[in-house]
Amino acid sequence: MSETTTRKQARLIIVSNRLPMTVSMEEGKMTLGPSAGGLVSALGAYLARRKEEAAELSEYLWVGWPGNSIAEADQPMVRRCLRTEHGCDPVFLATDVMDKFYLGFCNKTVWPLFHYFPTLTVYEEEMWEVYEAVNRQFCEVIAQLAQPDDVIWIHDYHFMLLPAMLRERCPNNSIGFFLHIPFPAYEVFRMLPRKWAAGLVEGLLGSDVVGFHTVDYVRHFLTAVLRLTGYQHQIGRLMYQGREVRADAFPIGIDFEKYYDTACLPKIRREAELIRRKLVQQKAILSVDRLDYTKGIAKRLRAYELFLERHSEWHQEVIMLLLVVPSRIGVDRYQDMRREIDELVGRINGRFGDIGWAPIAYLYKNLGLQALSSLYSAADVALVTPLRDGMNLVAKEFVASRTQDDGVLILSEMAGAARELPEALIINPNSREEMAEAIHQALVMPASEQAERIRTMRDNVRRYDVHRWGWLFLHALQNLSTANQLTADKRLTEEKMTSLVRQFALTNRRALIFDYDGTLVPLARTPDQAVPGEYLLRLLRALTADQRNDVTIVSGRPREFLQQHFGDLRSTLVAEHGAWLKRRGGIWRKRVFPDDTWKQRIVPLLEYYVERLPASFLEEKECSVAWHYRLSDAESADFMAQELKFELSNLLLQTNMEVLEGNKVLEVRAKAANKGSAVLAALDDGNYELILAAGDDWTDEDMFQVLPGTAMTIRVGVRPTAANYLLEEQHELITLLEKILMAELV
Repeated sequence: MSETTTRKQARLIIVSNRLPMTVSMEEGKMTLGPSAGGLVSALGAYLARRKEEAAELSEYLWVGWPGNSIAEADQPMVRRCLRTEHGCDPVFLATDVMDKFYLGFCNKTVWPLFHYFPTLTVYEEEMWEVYEAVNRQFCEVIAQLAQPDDVIWIHDYHFMLLPAMLRERCPNNSIGFFLHIPFPAYEVFRMLPRKWAAGLVEGLLGSDVVGFHTVDYVRHFLTAVLRLTGYQHQIGRLMYQGREVRADAFPIGIDFEKYYDTACLPKIRREAELIRRKLVQQKAILSVDRLDYTKGIAKRLRAYELFLERHSEWHQEVIMLLLVVPSRIGVDRYQDMRREIDELVGRINGRFGDIGWAPIAYLYKNLGLQALSSLYSAADVALVTPLRDGMNLVAKEFVASRTQDDGVLILSEMAGAARELPEALIINPNSREEMAEAIHQALVMPASEQAERIRTMRDNVRRYDVHRWGWLFLHALQNLSTANQLTADKRLTEEKMTSLVRQFALTNRRALIFDYDGTLVPLARTPDQAVPGEYLLRLLRALTADQRNDVTIVSGRPREFLQQHFGDLRSTLVAEHGAWLKRRGGIWRKRVFPDDTWKQRIVPLLEYYVERLPASFLEEKECSVAWHYRLSDAESADFMAQELKFELSNLLLQTNMEVLEGNKVLEVRAKAANKGSAVLAALDDGNYELILAAGDDWTDEDMFQVLPGTAMTIRVGVRPTAANYLLEEQHELITLLEKILMAELV
């Protein structure tokens, strides 16, 4: 693990493509400059606040690329300086590697596809291999730095393979991942070669918490998980490789105080007033964007052109302040975009302008905070219309800078921010008509309506700022990591199993209770395939032959099945989750008596869903009926299961029946038929010295909850449970039974 093992305070390890500073080497001397980008700015503000407040995890280490290729001879000095003076640890990458990684797979494959530009997406195996290699290189650096209690927070699309890699190297560390761009719908995501798509999804599942800006992105991710891995979620949570993984929305905010306080500075107010005087009473529409095809700048200009066509009364009365921030200089596609914007600006100014008025004032440069704040304050309207955007912080910065309760925000519905700022004028950026009409609506909006809208948005931006975003994400990460650790602590290790076997051997009156499917036998594709083999039957015969053991098999299976396979054992049998019970040497007795008329309503509905979903089927029992969909298409089955569950729940209101969701099965049963009450009836105050119970699904939780705390309860399959112990695989339970029998022979 780490170079230093004496430090006890947990750190936050931030991982991003770029460090917060850019390193340059000139004649052997190192110079540092600030790195550009919203991620660096947002995280920097959040980390600074944590440091000031001495909050938990206020000590941090930032891992990333230093911004330039550094000669091997200079790397030790650069690393030492960044680590000791700035809390950063650089990952050095050669220029050609960085080109194939950042300008290659990251920005020629992931960026366009995730922003719904499939025709611009490049699919090259070499770029994928470099992406894997760079993720692996980051993993090696972090694994050497991380100590057991450190929390690792990975950021953005450059490192979607990294969480799983780190999970192998640092299995006990808390690992979080946040995606700052959209996660696309599965129909778009599946355009990646399956190996790549599955690799990205499985990579992200190495995290404890996977964060996105919006609920839509969460839903798209979980659909991809289902289609590519078969894992289903419950309200954004799923069990993956023995851990619970949570996917959730954490919309990023801005450093509200910085933008609001800057806008309140007398200097900024004077600058804003000066800009307004220069405009000579013209209304100002502000457009601020980085040069990128996702921002829709050209379509925005064409919409403004349409507005000028339709509203000649606004000629000489309005001006667009167009600020385009340079990006990826040297890349042909971006130079073509700049050329198109230049031509559009020239055409619109030439078509509508005159000696005293140009409809567009165009700047192609990067502005500092104060200059930008002056523009935010001076403008009457902000036009923020990306074609796709994970969040878009410009919209929030504009809102935070409106200290005078005026101004109108026009916002694309394709930006994540639209979910948080519904008081903006929401438009579709592909519609020139909608944008043109919104511009007119914004310019004529009454001051009272402007004030009401901007105050509501400003309150939202203030309340959910970058500090709240960071706190919520890390709080969720730490809570889930704690829960996963508690689950891990329940694992029935070899040492614990030996102790359990020893305790078992020292007792003379024992109750052994076993679920069937998934516990005594592995889950099968269909119920008919899950029959007990001869080896299992020999084990059970050996256990039941010992007069000190009372064995109970409790199952959702029909009594005919249990009687056929286990009727000759000296055991108690419980069928249909407790609807039927047969004591040792006794006969089958019915425990619950539902009104059989329920089947007349429920079975036709289930048969309808069998017809709708190929490969699903019904299993009808005396007191219950089950709809199985294990063999069906995962996504279709998941959708229809939720739909059917809703319909069944409504149909069963005010009845003595309930719908039970199992492992790829929905079952309707009597409420009184549950394994908890059935097990208590089977034990019948037997005054046992030891109770051992094992099960694998939610129906067995009823059993675990009613048994005394001293019982040895075992859940097969690692997940949150009321059981005292966990086994990862079904065959491990068979191993336990073998060891119990071997101990009896000693």
